[in-house]
Amino acid sequence: MLNKGFRIIWLKLQMGKNKHFYFFFPIPLYIFQELLDCSLDLLKFICLFIPRRPNLASSSFTVYTAKELVQITMNLFNSLTDFEPYDLVDVTTHKVRISIKIR
Repeated sequence: MLNKGFRIIWLKLQMGKNKHFYFFFPIPLYIFQELLDCSLDLLKFICLFIPRRPNLASSSFTVYTAKELVQITMNLFNSLTDFEPYDLVDVTTHKVRISIKIR
């Protein structure tokens, strides 16, 4: 498939009872993947200058924790783009409908 590597999050917002008035927000997933990749490179560089053992007096959230969090988020985005297109969220209330699709 030609667009297998190019996935888009389609955010569709419908307000009111008008079925012909929608807001569409296409968000390419590769933008998030590139930002996370750049952040991961920067965090790896910072980790070269910071000791591995955290200081007990400081917070438990360290640069190493942030690096692992970015890696896990990158794996999540990769799992979103591996499969066929699907609906992620489809919520309808009295006057608002929100739909999020991975295409």
